[in-house]
Amino acid sequence: MSLQILLSGATGAVGRAILDAIEADEHLAVAGEATQGRFFEPDVDADVIVDFSHPELLEKVLRFAVRRRIPLVTGTTGLEKDLQISLEEAATVIPVCQAANFSVGVNLLVRLARQAAGVLGEDFDIEILEAHHRRKLDAPSGTAIWLGEAVAEARGLDLAQAAVHDRSQERHRRERSEIGFQAIRGGDVAGEHTVYFLADGERLELVHRSTDRRVFARGALMAARRIIDCPAGMLDFSSLALDAR
Repeated sequence: MSLQILLSGATGAVGRAILDAIEADEHLAVAGEATQGRFFEPDVDADVIVDFSHPELLEKVLRFAVRRRIPLVTGTTGLEKDLQISLEEAATVIPVCQAANFSVGVNLLVRLARQAAGVLGEDFDIEILEAHHRRKLDAPSGTAIWLGEAVAEARGLDLAQAAVHDRSQERHRRERSEIGFQAIRGGDVAGEHTVYFLADGERLELVHRSTDRRVFARGALMAARRIIDCPAGMLDFSSLALDAR
């Protein structure tokens, strides 16, 4: 029997990759689609919702998921605080898997970056560089922020205080507690993230490059398969993807 998937954001780049992956898998099926101008039919029946859209559409999808008690997998980024709170409230009723990035490799990168930050200590400055296609609206990327949160936690820092996004506005010596961010936008870059650990005389770079959006589709569908057996709550994709291997 096929897993019935409601797909939100079906016309986006990742959404189209997910559609292709579903069509290529005899164990998966599309129960319905949601786009900017089209929403799920009231009588649609599905096992799970996969959302790669934008905050406005996600807000509608979330209400639908809670009303119908359907598990939700979402990779939509750039959420305002109120919508994030709504996601967490929904997780008291349904299982919700939210991730800034559904690449298994990126999730491993976050773990490695957290470990490196803790081991190397404050003698190593941390800078995070990300690159994405010209159409991406938010900067830095959700994945870059996630990486920043991981290394800040390992150093005992508050990212809101440690993050530096624009060095052109202030002229002062770099503090050890700073975590720098740089964003590049152009072309059709699917996603690249580099975490630099820089000390006197040596430098460590942790790099992940996505060359095909199918990696995000594979990860999201992996989460969709596994979330249907989970109880209500906020679920960590890293645990679903890495700890189950």
